Amino acid sequence: MPDLCTLITFATVEKALADILNLLLESERAGVVALEALALEVTNEELRRFIVAERDEESRNVQRLEELIRAASITPSTKVGPFAAKVAARETLRERLNFMSRGQEWVARKIEEAIQIAPAEGPLHDFLQSMANRHRAEVEWGRAEVIRLLGSEK
Repeated sequence: MPDLCTLITFATVEKALADILNLLLESERAGVVALEALALEVTNEELRRFIVAERDEESRNVQRLEELIRAASITPSTKVGPFAAKVAARETLRERLNFMSRGQEWVARKIEEAIQIAPAEGPLHDFLQSMANRHRAEVEWGRAEVIRLLGSEK
């Protein structure tokens, strides 16, 4: 039978994992809201397609995170994180898009934190690793594409 310290440590890790997974879930929901608003604002069709594709990816992340959270016997948060409001508060489209990129960086760091406390293998670990890779790639590729596409945005 595990001793009390082992049980407390296990409970602490479970709580930390639940907290960070729900933070990621809320953040991805906020990303969906922010990207939806940006898609309505952008006039460059290629940039709009890029934003819509990102929104769709964030929506899939929300669905998959909810599934994995439930599978881990954790109750998924129903909240939307504050990020969407922070994006909307930026004055120009360029500022909003740059803030979105910084948000991707933040999420990538949080995913790395989640990977450190998630089980070392299995569907949750695999999804988090894949999500981290996508976010890191999106930061680099997204910045370049936004700069290029905003050149034609009036």
